[in-house]
Amino acid sequence: MLSTRSVRDDDRLTPPIQRYLRWLVVSMSMYASLLVTSLFALRKVPDEALLLRAAFGLLPALPLLILVWAFARYIREADEMQRQIELQSVALAAMVTGIGFMVAGFLASAGVIALKGELVAILVLPALFGSYGVAKAVVQRSYGG
Repeated sequence: MLSTRSVRDDDRLTPPIQRYLRWLVVSMSMYASLLVTSLFALRKVPDEALLLRAAFGLLPALPLLILVWAFARYIREADEMQRQIELQSVALAAMVTGIGFMVAGFLASAGVIALKGELVAILVLPALFGSYGVAKAVVQRSYGG
C-alpha cells in the first residue's frame, strides 16, 4: 500500500543530503549551460585552433568536479550506516557499469554491434550515475529503507 507520507516526513532529507542536493542542482545546472555554450562555440572555432577547441571541449567537465567535491563532502558528513549504503551502492554501480561496457566492447569486437569511441566515452558517467541510482535503491531496500 502506498504511503501518503513524504520523504521529508520520513526524515530522510538530513542536512548532509540537503547540502548535497543543493550542490547537485547547482553543478548540473552549470553543466547544462556550459555544455550548450561549448557545443555552440565549437561550431565556430576552426579545426586548426586545437587549444581553443580543447578548452571549449573540456568546459562542461568543470561542474563535474564540483559534483565530485559535493559527493565526497556528503560521504564525510553522513552517518556510518549511510556511508555503508553509499559504499555498497557505488561499488555495485561501478561493477555493473564496467561489466556492461566490457560486454558492449566484446559485442563490438565480434562485429555484432557498432560503437563510436567518443560516444562510448561520453556515456560512461551517465551510465554510472544511472547504475548508482538503481543500486542505491536496491541496497537501501536491503537495509529496510
